Amino acid sequence: MHISSRRSFLKVGATALASGLLPSLFAPSANAAKIDIARLVKGKIDYTVAKATPTICFGCTNHCGVIGWVQDGRVRKIEGNPLDPNSQGNYCSKAQGMISYTYYPERLLYPLKRVGARGAGKWKRVSWDEALDEVASKLRPLREQGIPEEFVFHYGRDKTKGYTKRFTNAFGTPHRLNRRSICSSNRRAPLMSYYGRDFEWETQDFENTKYVVNFGANPMEAYQGGLYMMHRLRESQNTKGTKMVTFEVRPSATASVSEEYHPVMPGTDGAVAFAMIHVILRENLHDEKFWNRWANYSLVELRKLVKDYTPAWAEKHSGVPAKDIERIAIDFAQAAPACTTMSNRGSAKHYNGVQSDRAIRMLDVLVGNVGKPGGFCLSSGSGWSGKYGQEGLPKLTQPGPKPKGPKPWGIGEGFNEVAFKKLPQKIQDRVNNFPDKWKNKYFGELATPSEYPLAWHWYQMRVGQLVYPYIRDGLQKVSVYMSFTLGAAYGYPEAKVARDVLMDEKLIPYHVAIDIGYGEQAALADLILPEATSLERWDHHSTNCYGLIPYTGVRQPLVKAAGESKSVQEILRDLAKKVGGGMEKYFDIDDIEEFYKEWYKNLPISWEEFKRRGIWQDATRPKDYELYERPLTAEELEGTVVKDGLIKKDTSKGIKTVGIMMDGKPVRGFPTPTRRIQVYDEVWPEAAKAVGLSMDDVNASPIAIYDTVPEHKDLADDRYIFSTFKWNVHTQGRSAHWKYNSEIIHTNPVFMHPSTGAKLNLKEGDSVRLSVFRPKGATYRSGEKGIVGSFENHVRFLKGMHEKVMMCSHHVGHTEHGVVARAETEKSAPAVGIETDESAFPSDKLLKKGVWWSKKKGGIGGGVHINDALPINPCPLTGGQNWYDNVCKIEKI
Repeated sequence: MHISSRRSFLKVGATALASGLLPSLFAPSANAAKIDIARLVKGKIDYTVAKATPTICFGCTNHCGVIGWVQDGRVRKIEGNPLDPNSQGNYCSKAQGMISYTYYPERLLYPLKRVGARGAGKWKRVSWDEALDEVASKLRPLREQGIPEEFVFHYGRDKTKGYTKRFTNAFGTPHRLNRRSICSSNRRAPLMSYYGRDFEWETQDFENTKYVVNFGANPMEAYQGGLYMMHRLRESQNTKGTKMVTFEVRPSATASVSEEYHPVMPGTDGAVAFAMIHVILRENLHDEKFWNRWANYSLVELRKLVKDYTPAWAEKHSGVPAKDIERIAIDFAQAAPACTTMSNRGSAKHYNGVQSDRAIRMLDVLVGNVGKPGGFCLSSGSGWSGKYGQEGLPKLTQPGPKPKGPKPWGIGEGFNEVAFKKLPQKIQDRVNNFPDKWKNKYFGELATPSEYPLAWHWYQMRVGQLVYPYIRDGLQKVSVYMSFTLGAAYGYPEAKVARDVLMDEKLIPYHVAIDIGYGEQAALADLILPEATSLERWDHHSTNCYGLIPYTGVRQPLVKAAGESKSVQEILRDLAKKVGGGMEKYFDIDDIEEFYKEWYKNLPISWEEFKRRGIWQDATRPKDYELYERPLTAEELEGTVVKDGLIKKDTSKGIKTVGIMMDGKPVRGFPTPTRRIQVYDEVWPEAAKAVGLSMDDVNASPIAIYDTVPEHKDLADDRYIFSTFKWNVHTQGRSAHWKYNSEIIHTNPVFMHPSTGAKLNLKEGDSVRLSVFRPKGATYRSGEKGIVGSFENHVRFLKGMHEKVMMCSHHVGHTEHGVVARAETEKSAPAVGIETDESAFPSDKLLKKGVWWSKKKGGIGGGVHINDALPINPCPLTGGQNWYDNVCKIEKI
């Protein structure tokens, strides 16, 4: 089914509403609590006494500038900060979620020590001194014995801008692990391959664009930068007639505001992109001058590459009609340079997703829109330290002294030989055969898994979904494991593996969790340290700006931290002093605010004025258009030499390429090894050869190519592709305990097309069992027979979906995180860790009797946990999780 216009799409939505889909999903039960008008009036804000303070939202990855209103010592309301050039005063429901999790009745407020079996939920309250003394007593011997790598720090979302790295570096461990591979490494790697390390995220100029082709991105609901993107794009659509075409597997909210929406077979976005390239070259609509100037690949060779990638060929793979692909390609090219692509998880989270995104990136280069007004732009990112595109900006660096990082693992002077020799011989041999550029970055299998060198080639994105299997398989001994706001026990693929490892005291003898709430991860700890929320702490903030003028901001506390909770900065500072042995000199920080004041000392405004605004930007600075054409300054040219057209400088870190000669003039170029756009990049076959990946694998090609996802080839009629998505009011599985957001969305039915339901003899509301199989190709446990996992849920029909797709959101079905997340009537957090005195810690009285959607109250319940059924499936070389390749079967029960 193809929906070629917004009008058709809206008809689909109207049909869904008329059929009762939305009310049946989200309508309150008959037992819903009545609104207490008197209480609402009594609780309203008195703006004559309330104080407004700007800060940075932490409701999702957008990190919008917001203003918090505080009255009687409590944050009462969040609204947008109009000085934020990204959000421009806009904000969403997730901003109010910060209030929910700050005043959640089951928020952890006191340090807790396990007194029963791990995972049994038995705790006692301890003092901070007792808690930190215990952690220090576990950590100190590791440093003293020369085995600091046996300490693993594993975070979920760390926005301290290097503060936690300060701690792990001071301790001496390379194991500061993240979840980047779970999120976005598959779509960051193509960008860094094309444009360099400085540009792992693009910044489209939506304010001035005329045409947008969207491959699987969903900024209306969930996208890093989505709020900034969509209000600019919607304004352009409404005032300038900008057109957006969306290729997706379901009628997402972004599809609903697109002029065209085309359902595609999952994993075939690259086929559509290649067919568009074919048409643009065939019709000679490409920008030959730009390509020849900046691309490092011959147009003659490109024509040969895409000769067989015709629209008719793409239709067979994707299901998108060839005539539509032709028309869209021509319209896109004719709008250049004021046109741009957009892509995200929908295109990238597949076995072939890296190459699909490389093909999508090629479209922009081909029509010459890169860095142009209305085009695919690249703006300076975070960390103002004189990096590419940051000339003229004040340097903002974390105050010193800063500890050096640990030695890389390997053989020879300057390497950690002791840790390296503990690895299996097969891994040692692989690493010993690496080129020096990777040998010098190798820090063991958890931080830098040798089978996935492109997960850490540009920087350490890591392969988070393999951390627990690798610990289980003995690839790294762990003595102390510290998780920081991490939800792996709930949200990782095959999450049961994470839970099993966390439960095994031989594999993880000691687990300390730093967290705000009693989630599935914290419930499996030995010690819990309660953290301050984003409304109670400091953080440095800078990110790319969709207005294309860099800016910075500050997260500052609006209220004192509740109970005995502390910010992670305070926790790690105090712990470093307890551990001692030289760590303490890097944490001589008596006043956290003074630390951040020093961080921002080079701003041209006072600290008090910066706090008052919450944002600083030099609005007179030119926009970041065509950064690559900017001439090098006399200072930058000092001490340089020109070799093979590249401008090089000898620095303390070795020979560095700083520019390229163009038309006899020294210009900046792109921050890649060639200073050009690396459409062709030998790093892919180099990595494949290093790890033994077949050169026939799609991921081994130096130039983007297409191949079908292995398990999707010859897909049987009774097999479907199971995919997930995110709702606009939630942030992955982090927000299910935010009461007002969960009142809107608290369940996750299995969505399918009505014709698919008819084929399966299903009707709406039927219960089904969905079972997922192991993936194929060069990935973890590839091709193993049997089922990874199953779950049972109810069915909802949705017109506009691809007929081969089943979809569920993955944010619900919690076993912990309190009354709201569990949709229960009784609290689950340890009573000794929360505040029961409402006069001391005002809580939501409406939660005293549970939530109205609880099954015990006649509601639909809190959804189904699906992550146990989803296989660990890292993409070759980069390690990004292939979330959307799952082949499943579905049975009526």
